[in-house]
Amino acid sequence: MIRTIRRLLAVAVVGTAAVACAPAPNADIGCAWPVIANRDVLNVAYPDAGATYFATQYRLVPGQRLELRASFPFARYTSFVTYGVNGSAVDSLADIDIASDPGSDNPFTNPGASADPALRRYTITVDPNAAPGGAGNVIAPSASPGTMAIGTIIQRIYVPDDAADVRAGVPLPSIVVRNADGSSLNVPACLTQSPDPALVGFVNAFGPATDQPALDPPFVARPLGVGGLYANPDNTYVAAVVAHQPGRVVVVRALAPTFPNTRAGDPPTQASQLRYWSMCMNEYRKPYPVTGCAADDETALDSGGAYTFVISTPADRPTNATVANGVTWLDWGSTSVNGVLIVRHMLPDPSFAQSALGVAPGAAASTTMGPYAPVARYCSKTTFESGGTAAGGAAACGL
Repeated sequence: MIRTIRRLLAVAVVGTAAVACAPAPNADIGCAWPVIANRDVLNVAYPDAGATYFATQYRLVPGQRLELRASFPFARYTSFVTYGVNGSAVDSLADIDIASDPGSDNPFTNPGASADPALRRYTITVDPNAAPGGAGNVIAPSASPGTMAIGTIIQRIYVPDDAADVRAGVPLPSIVVRNADGSSLNVPACLTQSPDPALVGFVNAFGPATDQPALDPPFVARPLGVGGLYANPDNTYVAAVVAHQPGRVVVVRALAPTFPNTRAGDPPTQASQLRYWSMCMNEYRKPYPVTGCAADDETALDSGGAYTFVISTPADRPTNATVANGVTWLDWGSTSVNGVLIVRHMLPDPSFAQSALGVAPGAAASTTMGPYAPVARYCSKTTFESGGTAAGGAAACGL
């Protein structure tokens, strides 16, 4: 049921028309997971700096399917999403929806799961005969079952327990191509992963326009759509376009949702309002690069659980915009274009009615998010500094 509801709320489902050509026994996959993307190696489509993305492109005909086998990673979150050729999501499977293999446990549903990767196994099938949003460990690669599917599957890994290990302690999934005639082919693992420059072209071609004006005060709202941006259906976003002026900063303040701090030892199953949230500063231009992010566990909070973000150039950073003063600072990045602030909310608990998921597309965050709605104001560097502490600095700027 959770998976079905999430499909209804996800980005538009897009299928790929059948193509009259002979099927390739390897589904046109040279090696498994050739592409890696994150802020450092392929900074496109507003990536979250707390995540790494691994991708494989395929061409599947009816009767041909992919079988993925792996161990659950040691991380806050993982998922698999299939995308059409225009970068819009077709189907997805989040960690909580993945059934473990017999004799194994899913650590995202069982807090007592073994730390032995051999006891954390799962198997997923990518089947063009399946419809999106179906049951079990099956992902549809096309909105039209029974047709050829040309697209991409992406595995996301957020907040690995070991920050230096983007694969989160386990190998990437093995891929087997199973053909309609009963034959199968084990796809070799790629020796290395690298960025795919073609993704830049896809995002530039299919991503939404960057024509929203920067308002004063900044207008924090849920975007109307994120089609063509390889969006994650498990995330909901509220965002604001902001404009740089020398000597001016953006201050953002709100109550922070609770989350499982997995790097501090919490299991990802721990009861909380969100699985993950973050604040990111991005350039408001194609191919939508990120400047920097602060994840939930990297964000300073005051005694009441509220955060204060200051976004500025290094030269305009207020002297009191420090963690010691309860402030999380983000670098503005390029000042040659407008910026866009993005707040991500991932997998809200059903009882958390004030998550970004409850905001209607195009509506202001304040309509339903209550004290969790990010409120942004422009402020001079000197005015923020005049307030002293974090609360004082924000108060001096009208927050």
